[in-house]
Amino acid sequence: MKSMNIAASGELIPRLSTHRNVVALDSTDFTDVAAVVITTADSRSGILALLKRTGFHLPVFMLADEPVSAPVGVTAVIVGNAQEWLELENAACRYEAELLPPFYGTLTQYVDMGNSTFACPGHQHGEFFRKHPAGRHFYDFFGANLFCADMCNADVKLGDLLIHEGSAKHAQKFAAKVFNADKTYFVLNGTSAANKVVTNALLTRGDLVLFDRNNHKSNHHGALIQAGATPVYLEAARNPFGFIGGIDAHCFDETYLRDQIRDVMPESADASRPFRLAIIQLGTYDGTIYNARQVVDKIGHLCDYILFDSAWVGYEQFINMMADTSPLRLELHENDPGIFVTQSVHKQQAGFSQTSQIHKKDNHIRGQARFCPHKRLNNAFMLHASTSPFYPLFAALDINAKIHEGESGRRLWAECVALGIDARKAILARCKLLQPFIPLVVDGKPWQAYPTETIASNRRFFSFEPGAKWHGFEGYADDQYFVDPCKLLLTTPGIDADSGRYTEFGIPATILAHYLRENGIVPEKCDLNSILFLLTPAESEEKLARLVAMLAQFERHIEDDTPLADVLPTIFQKYPVRYRDYTLRELCQEMHNLYVSFDVKDLQKAMFRKESLPHVAMNPQDANSAFIRGDVELVRISEAGGRIAAEGALPYPPGVLCVVPGEIWGGAAQRYFLALEEGINLLPGFSPELQGVYSETDADGIQRLYGYVLK
Repeated sequence: MKSMNIAASGELIPRLSTHRNVVALDSTDFTDVAAVVITTADSRSGILALLKRTGFHLPVFMLADEPVSAPVGVTAVIVGNAQEWLELENAACRYEAELLPPFYGTLTQYVDMGNSTFACPGHQHGEFFRKHPAGRHFYDFFGANLFCADMCNADVKLGDLLIHEGSAKHAQKFAAKVFNADKTYFVLNGTSAANKVVTNALLTRGDLVLFDRNNHKSNHHGALIQAGATPVYLEAARNPFGFIGGIDAHCFDETYLRDQIRDVMPESADASRPFRLAIIQLGTYDGTIYNARQVVDKIGHLCDYILFDSAWVGYEQFINMMADTSPLRLELHENDPGIFVTQSVHKQQAGFSQTSQIHKKDNHIRGQARFCPHKRLNNAFMLHASTSPFYPLFAALDINAKIHEGESGRRLWAECVALGIDARKAILARCKLLQPFIPLVVDGKPWQAYPTETIASNRRFFSFEPGAKWHGFEGYADDQYFVDPCKLLLTTPGIDADSGRYTEFGIPATILAHYLRENGIVPEKCDLNSILFLLTPAESEEKLARLVAMLAQFERHIEDDTPLADVLPTIFQKYPVRYRDYTLRELCQEMHNLYVSFDVKDLQKAMFRKESLPHVAMNPQDANSAFIRGDVELVRISEAGGRIAAEGALPYPPGVLCVVPGEIWGGAAQRYFLALEEGINLLPGFSPELQGVYSETDADGIQRLYGYVLK
C-alpha cells in the first residue's frame, strides 16, 4: 500500500525530515494522513479538539523549539532531531498497520504478493479480459486491484467465508463488537438472502410466525414459502400520502394476539410461547422507526425469537436520538426472546450493492431448548451462500465496521443528521408546494425555528404524536414511532392533511421524480403523493443545496404551467402523440384525477388492514408447490376475483406483498391492481414495476394485467 501523508502546519513543512508526502493542515480531512505535526500555537487553536472529533486516533506530534509538556491529545513533543523523525515515522507506520480491519488488511497484503494463479476465477487477475478490446476497456474502467482481489478459496491465506475461519472470522467478530452483537455473519447477496438464512434456521412447517404485513417479500419467501410456517399477520398503517407506516398499537396486546392464533392454530393459542419467531420491520422503507425495547417488552415473552428486519436502518445506534431504540443496544435476560437483526449495509451504510449482515444476540438464552446454535444457523447460511464469493463485497463489510467503530461512526452520522435538518429548513424556506414530512409545530413554535443542534438531539421533533393531522397515520400510541431523520421525506400537493381527502388539484410524486431524474438527481422512490431521498454520511451541503434548488425550480414550472416537452423531454419524445400540447399542470391534473377516481390512497391503506386483507385459503408453501407443478392458469386480474393466487403480487418498490400465495384475489388488492392497469394504459411512460402480475398487450391493443391462480 502506498505510504500515507503527514499533515503539518504550513510553517513546519520545510522543517520535516520524512520520505512521506507532507500536506498542510488546512488542505486535508485527515483521511489520507498517518500522523500530524503541529506547533505550540496550533495546540491552542482548536486543532486538537478537531482531531479528537474525527475519531481517527491519529498520532500527533508537537514540534517546539525547546522541550515543553505535551498537552492532552499530543503523542509527543519533539524538537526535530534525527531520532525524533524516526519516532514520527514509526508512529505513522503503526497507525497504517492498525488502520485496516482484519479481512481487508489481509486481502491487500495478499494482492501485493502477486501470486501466479491457476485457479478460479478464469480471468486470472484480469489477464483474460485484457486479451480483447472490449475486455481491455472493462479492465481499465474498474482498475487492476478489483481483478486482483477477485479470487477463490483455493488459497487458504484469507480464511474461509462459508465456515468462518481465519481473517474472515476475525472480520465478523470485529463487526459484532462494533454493532454490539454476540455474533455477526456477512451476507453477500443482500438482506433478501439474510432474511431467508434466519427464517430457514428457525422455522419449519407447523411453526407459528408473528408477521408484520409490511415485511419485505424476502420474509414471505423464507418464512412462509420455503419454511412453510403459519403466519399471524399484524395489520399496518398507510397514510393518505402513500407513506408506509407502522403496526397498530393494539396489535401488540397479548389477548388480541392469542385471539388471532385461535383463528389459524387454535391448539397453540394458550401456549406459553406460541410464536417460534416474530418478524418486525425495525424501520419501514418510508422511515417509520420502531422502538425495539417497546416491542420486546410487549411481545417478547410470546416469542422464542424476534427478527428485526433492519434493511432500511442499521445505523440507529450511532445516532444519539435513535440509539436507545436499537435492538442491539438492549439489555436482555433469560426470559427475553433471542434477537436477530438483518441489515442492508448497501442501503445507507458503506457497502457495495448486495452487502448485508446478520447480527445474532441470543447468548442470554444459550442452553435453552429454543436457542439456535451457530451450526444450525450456518447450515442455513450455506444453503443461501455461493461457494464462489466475491471478496471485494466481503471486504466492504469489513471496512464498514471499521468506519463505524468508536467516535468516527457517531461523528459521521451526527453530521448527516444535521445536514438533513438544514435541508428541510431550506425546503421550508424556498418551497410552497413540496413540504418535508415533519411536525409543523413543536411546543407552539414552527419546527424550523429551533436550532439545528436542538432538533438533532431530541426525538420529539420527529415523533408521530397520535392523532396529529400532519402525518395522517391512525392507530398509533404515544412515543411508539418517529420519523427517521436520515430519510428525507416530502409530500406533494393533492391531499388535504386536515381531512385526509383529495384536493381539487394534485401533483403525483412520480412526475416530480421523473423531473428530478431528467435533471441528474435520483430519488430513492416515490408513491402517490410522497417521495423519498436517502441521506447518508456521503452527503454534502452543495449536493443538498442543488436538490433544494431543483425542487424550487419544479415549483416554478408548476406555477408557469410549462409545456411538458420542456419539463419532461424524454417522456414527451417517447410518446409525442399522446402528450402533444400538454402542459405540466395538465399532466398532473390527469394523473391526480385517476387517483381520485379509484380512491387509490384508500385502496392502498385497505390492503394492509385486517378487515380487508385477502382471505387465506391455503398455506403459501402449498400454493407455491402448485405453481411449480404447473397446476395453475394465467388469468386477467379483472377476472381473478375468488381465485387462489399462486404467486405473490406487488409493486416494486417497495417490495411488500399485497397478495400472498394461497390468498384469494378480490377486494382492495384486486381493485388496486386494476387502478394500476388503468394508469398503464392512460399514462404511458409512468408504468410501475410489478412482480407476480404480468402486463400483456391483448389483441385490442390494450395492456392488461394477468396473474397465475390455482386451477
